[in-house]
Amino acid sequence: MIAIVGTVVLAVAAGVLLERRTAPGVAHRIRHALVQTMLWVLMPFVAYVNIARLHLTADVGFGLVLAICALAGTGVLMWLLARGPLGLDRPATGAAIVCVIQANTGFFSLPLAAALFSQRAFAQAVAYDVLVSAPAFALGSFTVGALFGTAGEGRRGDRWRMGGHVVGTLLRNPVGYVMLIALAVPEAWAPEVLVTPSRLAVFALLPLGFIVVGITLADEAEDGTLRVPPPLTRPVAVAVVLRMAVMPLLLIGISALVIDLPPVYALLAAAPAGVNTVLVAHRTGLDLRLTASAIAWTTAIALVGVLGVSLLQALSVL
Repeated sequence: MIAIVGTVVLAVAAGVLLERRTAPGVAHRIRHALVQTMLWVLMPFVAYVNIARLHLTADVGFGLVLAICALAGTGVLMWLLARGPLGLDRPATGAAIVCVIQANTGFFSLPLAAALFSQRAFAQAVAYDVLVSAPAFALGSFTVGALFGTAGEGRRGDRWRMGGHVVGTLLRNPVGYVMLIALAVPEAWAPEVLVTPSRLAVFALLPLGFIVVGITLADEAEDGTLRVPPPLTRPVAVAVVLRMAVMPLLLIGISALVIDLPPVYALLAAAPAGVNTVLVAHRTGLDLRLTASAIAWTTAIALVGVLGVSLLQALSVL
C-alpha cells in the first residue's frame, strides 16, 4: 500500500509539472487523451472481465441498492446543512452536494481494492464503481448542477441543454454498454487468463488517473480557484466528513439491518471526492473553489489513511 501512496504522490506531481512547464494547451490535450484511454480502453476491459465473472448474490445486489440509497441520503443531509447552519448560496450548496455524492472509486479505490482484497471482492468493487459511482456522476451530479448552478439560471433553454448533456453523457459512456454485455454473457466468455491483465489495467488507472488530478488541481490553482494548501473552511470540512465518514457509516448501519455487506463496499463508500466534480462545476456553474478544495482535502486524508494502515501493518510484522 505504500507503493500506492508513492504512485499517487508522484503522479499528482507529474500532472502539476505538465500543467506548469509545458506550452499552453499541451497539458489539457494530455489530460483529454488520458481520460479517453481510461474511458474507452482500460475501464471497459476491467468492467467486462470482472462483471462477467461476478457471482451476483443477494448480499452483493442489495448492497449496491443500499449504497445508492445511502449516497442519496448523504446528499440530502448536505443540502439540509448547506441551507441551514452553513447558510451557503446555491452554487456553493450544489458544489458541496456533488462533492459528497461523487466519489473517486475508479482512480483511487479500485486499485486499492485490487491490492487488498480477493478476486471475488475485487469484482464486487468493479460492480460498485459501474453501478453506483457512474450513475452518481452522470445522473446525480449533473442533475444537482442543473438545479443549483448558475450556467442555466433563468434560461429555460439552458436547462434543456443541461438535460441533454446528462443524457448524452450516459449514451457516450462505453462502460455502461460493456456492463450490459458482461451481465448477459456466460462466465466462460471471460476466461481466467484475463483476470491478471484486468488487475494490471486497474493498477494502470492509478498513475494515469492521478496525473489527471494533478493537471486539474494545478489548472485550478493557476486560475486562482485553488490555493495550495487550500483553506479548510466550514463547508469544505462538512463535505469531507460527509463524504468520507457519514456515507460509509450510513451504508454499514442500514446494511446491518438486512444483509451481510461485502467489506469492499465500505472501502469504496469512503473514497475521496472524485476529480469529475470539477468538470461538473465548470459545466454547470457551481462553486469551483469549494469543489477543488474538497478534492484536495479528501484525497490527502485518504493518502494519510492508507499510509497509516501500511505503517501499522509493517510494525505488526516486526
